[in-house]
Parts: sequence; structure tokens; C-alpha cells
Amino acid sequence: MVRKLAAGRLFAHLAAVACVGCVLTAVQFQAVLIALFAGNTAVLVAVLVVGPVLGMTSLAALATSVRSFVPLTRRARGRWVWAAGVYACGTAGAVAAVAANLRDDGLHTTMLLHPWGGLWYALGAAVFLPGARARRATLAAAALLAAGGSYLAWQAAQPPTLTEWLTANGVDRALLRVGDPPPGYALEDVGASESSFGATYARPGAPDLHLSVERIGHDTRRSDARGCPVPFGETIHCSDDGGGRQLVVHEGDYNQRELRLRRNGLVHTVTVQGSGRTGLSGARQLLTTLRPATDAELTPLLDRPMRD
Repeated sequence: MVRKLAAGRLFAHLAAVACVGCVLTAVQFQAVLIALFAGNTAVLVAVLVVGPVLGMTSLAALATSVRSFVPLTRRARGRWVWAAGVYACGTAGAVAAVAANLRDDGLHTTMLLHPWGGLWYALGAAVFLPGARARRATLAAAALLAAGGSYLAWQAAQPPTLTEWLTANGVDRALLRVGDPPPGYALEDVGASESSFGATYARPGAPDLHLSVERIGHDTRRSDARGCPVPFGETIHCSDDGGGRQLVVHEGDYNQRELRLRRNGLVHTVTVQGSGRTGLSGARQLLTTLRPATDAELTPLLDRPMRD
């Protein structure tokens, strides 16, 4: 019974330290963010000085409740030593978590930052528990947490695979279709979303060819019975190009031509800038040689943002 009571008090002690650590991590993290966004060096220095003082003061007040089983806290000086050690351990864990989640576009995630900081505060408090067995167990737990956290940080820093990128962005693989580049052209770039796919083919001295793939019905613009867009402030001519293709010529401030091919529930459109005939033969070749894109051709997608 006495042993169970001691274990309960020990658990309550570590839980209380963890809760205080969660609060301190949250408050200090937000304070540092506000200081950084303020762009004022004096404010940042004040936060970095005042924060530790307030944090250790809070922990020193908590230390008075554990004097019965943490001998170091029975004296005022010892309570401050205990508070400084716990604060240093908790802050180091939180800072390590922030550093591990830092990316070029900001923090990867802060969801678990506060409880993670609280856990390291509790580990710091466990170090001061009497007995070699308690210290060995604490060090072992700290080593396991550090190793696990390092692995998760390394794993999160790895670039996504193509399948992971497509899944995260909700891209339907059925849309990922390309054609063989016309002579002199090369596949320059690709882009994809939940509802469309695009590929750009370039050749020096010639207009780019832009292939887009969408599901039939995705384009909500008005069209006539032939599927020709109804003009709105511009002149549009549509004609049969053969092979199931439709030639759409836009005249006005932005002259361009489109070759469209509807097949298997998809509409494939190759856009050529300008009003001349240059580029139409290449557009026809793209539509004639349509096929599923290979993983190598889709590699540029990995340079684009991926939704969390």
C-alpha cells in the first residue's frame, strides 16, 4: 500500500511538471513568434530574457510540493537548481523539435510541439529523482525519445514519392496523359490538380505547345451543339480538323488556336499561341500519340507544393 501511494505521488509529480511544461512551451513559442514578426531586436531579446526567468520561477514554485521525495528541493537554493535543470531539459527538447520541423517554407507542423515540450520537462524532473535505477530509466527513456524523434524528423525531411504527391493532392492518374514531342520540341514542364493536368512542350524559335487534359464537362463555359465555345467579347471560329479533332481559333487581343480531342470521357486540348499555321502539325502529333505519362515525365511535379 505504501509503495502504491509513493508511485501515485511520483506519477502525479511528473504529470504536474509535464502540464506546466506544456503551458510554458506554448507561451514561449508564441511569444518568440510574435517577437520575430514584430521585427524588433529589443523585443526579441526581452522575450528571450524574461521567458526563462518566468519559466524557472513557475517551476521553483512547483518544486515546493515535492520536497518529501526530491531531497534537492528541500532548500531554496536547491529548488532553483532543480527548476533550472528541468527548464533547460524541457526547453532543449522543444527547440530540438522546432529545428527538426523547420522547412524552407516555415515549420512543417506544430501540432505535437507543446506536449513534446511537456514530456521533456517531465524527463528533466525525473533526472532529479533519488536512486540510480530511476536515473537509468530516465536516461533510457530520453535516449529512446531522442532516437524516435530523430527518425521521424529524418523521415519527414525526405522528399515525397510521386505516388505520395499524387495522393496528397488528390490527382486522378487517368488525367496524366502526354504525347510524344514533335521534332525539335521537348517536354518542358508539367502540372496537375484534382481536376486537370497540363504539360508544356518548347522548341527554340517556335511557339510553345501546351497540352491540357480535363474531364468532359469540367469547362463550364457556354458552348454550342458542336462543342464550340460561344464567343463573349471575342471572335471564335471552329472547324473539323479530322481524326476526331476540332480546331478552335480565337481572334482578338490574344490570338491563339486550340486543337481539341474528346476521347474516353476526357477532353485533350493543345493550345498554340499566335494566328499562323506554325505549331499545328506538332499539336496534331501530340494528340495522335497520346499515352499515359511515365513516372520520369511526371518528376517535375515533385517540385510543386504538396498539400499536408
